[in-house]
Amino acid sequence: MKCTVRIVSLILIMAGAGRAAAQDTATVSGSIVNSLSGDPVPNAIVVVEAPRFNRLVRTGPDGRFAVANVPPGSYHLVVRADGYLQSRTELDVKAGQQASDIRLNPELHFSEVTSVSPEGRNQFETFQATDVLGGQELTKALQGTLGATLETQPGIALRSFGPGPARPVIRGLDGDRVLIVENGLRMGDLSSQSGDHGVNVNPASAASIEVVRGPATLLYGANAIGGLVNVVTNEIPRTPVTRPTGSVTFDALSGAPGGGGAGDVTLGNGKFAVHLAGSGRRSNDFKSPDGTIPNSYNRAGSAEVGAGYTSDRGYFGASYGYDRTHYGIPFVEAGQTNLNPRRQNFTVRGESRSMGGFFDGVRGSFGVRRYKHDELNGEEVVTSFVNNTTELELLGHHKRFGRLDGSIGGSFLTRNFSAIGEEALSPEVNQRGGAVFIYEELAASQHAHIQFGGRVERASFEPQAVEPSRDFTNFSGSLGLLFLPTDQTTIAFSLARASRNPALEELYFHGPHAGNNAVENGNPDLVSEHSLGFDASVRWRSAVAAGEVTFFVNRIDNFVFRQFTGVVDEASGLAVTEFAQADGRLAGIESHLDVKVGPLVWVEGGLDYVRGELTSIDTPMPRIPPLRGRAGVRLQKNAFQAGVDGVFTAKQDRVYALGFAGTTIGETPTAGYNLLKLFASYSFGSNRAANTITARLDNATNELYHNHLNYLKDLAPEMGRNFTVVYNVKF
Repeated sequence: MKCTVRIVSLILIMAGAGRAAAQDTATVSGSIVNSLSGDPVPNAIVVVEAPRFNRLVRTGPDGRFAVANVPPGSYHLVVRADGYLQSRTELDVKAGQQASDIRLNPELHFSEVTSVSPEGRNQFETFQATDVLGGQELTKALQGTLGATLETQPGIALRSFGPGPARPVIRGLDGDRVLIVENGLRMGDLSSQSGDHGVNVNPASAASIEVVRGPATLLYGANAIGGLVNVVTNEIPRTPVTRPTGSVTFDALSGAPGGGGAGDVTLGNGKFAVHLAGSGRRSNDFKSPDGTIPNSYNRAGSAEVGAGYTSDRGYFGASYGYDRTHYGIPFVEAGQTNLNPRRQNFTVRGESRSMGGFFDGVRGSFGVRRYKHDELNGEEVVTSFVNNTTELELLGHHKRFGRLDGSIGGSFLTRNFSAIGEEALSPEVNQRGGAVFIYEELAASQHAHIQFGGRVERASFEPQAVEPSRDFTNFSGSLGLLFLPTDQTTIAFSLARASRNPALEELYFHGPHAGNNAVENGNPDLVSEHSLGFDASVRWRSAVAAGEVTFFVNRIDNFVFRQFTGVVDEASGLAVTEFAQADGRLAGIESHLDVKVGPLVWVEGGLDYVRGELTSIDTPMPRIPPLRGRAGVRLQKNAFQAGVDGVFTAKQDRVYALGFAGTTIGETPTAGYNLLKLFASYSFGSNRAANTITARLDNATNELYHNHLNYLKDLAPEMGRNFTVVYNVKF
């Protein structure tokens, strides 16, 4: 009997304690609605957070949410949803029921970017300056190449040798200093090596395109000392799929008559999924105001298949892809030069989340790229190139320690490069590399975050000839400060110490290289570049305005460049250069602004400028883009927008040119120009599919102009008036 009484008493005490605990906590509930239409926002992420508390739920179809068992105290209520500005409000929680209704403002510019940190961040809250193109904004900017698609983004210019090999330039840096990746892995092409080598990707096949402006060496290594471009696709299913999903894009243009298409579909049963994708493009010689530019055509095609096992806690899968391009190079070798890059891609990826132990998440990627291309004179193969790479990346996200959150990772790279023929400028070279890094973020308070990290990287080159082997070991590190004084304002500072070992071509190339308009002579005694870069950004957003202003300065010691010798090769007519080193400095500003000035009227604008100087020899850096401004007006109502956009580019007369015995060798100045664009875009659809139609008239006034970063600028102008139509459907 006594035992029974004790058990009953214990049960009553525990029940009383449970009621007391329940009374000491609160349930935070409410609804999330569109601030403009009042419609509920389903599937929004709602987080109640404090330095030592974090709980996440999603809204239901009616936009409502509830977060139970929240202890009394001060919190932030954070709400995120695709297509909307993030909301962050302060919340003073008391015991019992607590209601909190949130009105979300539709997004203007900022969205999630996965390239800037191991776990991805909202673009508004990044430590570095970024650009993201996706959805309707991507269809508005879509062109036939990656470089042309990104050309009008802040801080980005276009390097070209005709339309086919166009490549983005970030803050005046190009080639081996700007890394282009696909889903975080290197492309494996040779676009960084030569102006006539293109990027093997069709932008129409991208789900989004992300750009990190400034050093991204902490996560991606030496080749991202100037910036990073990440083309995001759905190559391997990563989340459970129970119904067919995918997209189809078609575009047609008049300036280089032709068009293209891309499509993908993912099928699954909730555990296993298969992804199929393909794309194609065909455009003829482009039309300038002076007439058609011969041998400027572009062809491209690709196919891809991927499959994977998916669950709520991770995924594992693999993919295989093949792509082929074929484009002409105007005016070189009597106007008959053409290239035909081909690439095979094999990729394995996996991720495990919600793990126990020191690491609560681990992911890895393994990529094999087999690339080759021929340079032809008409139908005759003149030079053949092979570039085979293998890459492994591993990343572990460690469990949170108080306010500290971060990741530890490593990578390994092998590369074999060879060339046979007239432009075989180097011997066969084997390259090896490896790195380890740590990336940490500290929540100093609810309104301030600190980022810090370091990377140690080693690279070795082994030429299969009499050239000497080289080994480099470098360290890169970064420190970032992020202040969030209000939900509408961000202030970010970033200090990065980055290093880059000399590239293969800078060490070992010797001979005439028409793709860079020079006779090149590599220097196997070059040492690593070391840069110290500082960025300061201010961002603001609301329902009626959004913008960003970034100031940057980057000091680079031992900057590698092609130095003119004063000699012109008689056989090729090209200036003879030697790869040399000098200290340099880059400084500039980037900005964009959107302001609502009427019920349907928005005014937008921006400015970007970079000044490059080889300080130790007191001369401008080579191939720096000129000052550029942008202004426009658009009418926007819900999913429809139409407007006019003007780009105003100043002359560039700060050029890298040297005088020799009364003769000047080097770049020539480029006149300024103004371009006008008209556009309209409309999205419509149902619960199963979203359609977007975009019409665009580029260079509406048929302006005759020259791009300073086009290797052929003194021989041919850029494209004239061009009408483009783009259709995209996502289901």
